[in-house]
Amino acid sequence: MDLHNVQSYLRPRGLDELPSWEKGWAWLAGGTWLFSEAQPHLTTLVDMQQMGWDELEERDDGLMIGATCTMSQLLAFESPPHWPGFKSLCRAAHELASFKIQNVATIAGNVCLALPASTFAPVMVLLNARYQLQTLSGDRRTVAASEFQIGAKQTVLQPGEVLRLIHIPSEFLEWQVSYRRICVATAGIAVSIVVAARHGKTGEVRFGIGGCLAVPQLLTFATTPSASELCKQLDRTISLSSFMDDETASARYRHHVTTVLMERSLHELCSG
Repeated sequence: MDLHNVQSYLRPRGLDELPSWEKGWAWLAGGTWLFSEAQPHLTTLVDMQQMGWDELEERDDGLMIGATCTMSQLLAFESPPHWPGFKSLCRAAHELASFKIQNVATIAGNVCLALPASTFAPVMVLLNARYQLQTLSGDRRTVAASEFQIGAKQTVLQPGEVLRLIHIPSEFLEWQVSYRRICVATAGIAVSIVVAARHGKTGEVRFGIGGCLAVPQLLTFATTPSASELCKQLDRTISLSSFMDDETASARYRHHVTTVLMERSLHELCSG
């Protein structure tokens, strides 16, 4: 879609080339969402592609994902065999978009959109990811994925601040994972997303829940729970009123299918 109100297009090679951040400016990474609908409030696009931030790197302490790393780069990455949790990231990419979109869309961009239906947000929460945020002046701070999104299309990012790096600890990439997503129509908006992980030695279980909530949530169990324990913990942690209630699905329906997906994910992890 043409953005008729945009008057300027900037391609800085570093944040130091932007001495200030003005109202009406927006970061441009892949642009697959930005150009999908009208943006009447925008006057300037700041393209991030010249900054060289497309890293995707295996390190001793985990996986580093740069701000402009695309989903296709992620899917082409050969992860170590002792990182089965990496499969949940790949599944998130496949669930989100076709190969055409994957070649352009960035992982960090999807996270920063903070859409309730994000396929990556619950995975990042599940894998205990941490985000390095950076200002134009070079100041940096680190925020846990579980604290980054504070509402539908709302994050802790300040004007001009950018999500520079995503770090996923290796210890959580070593967990076995299950990714389940349900929609009311093929390729439709998610009614619920449940991403589960289980530690093979301790039996610890984690659930990243999204799609049905304005903010993704994490549920943890010290040992493998029963089906009834799953339901009780879900209700204790997330109230029925927290589930979205809209034209796609009611809160009660989203709650129900979330419970079903959790039970199926747990069964998959325990029998796999």
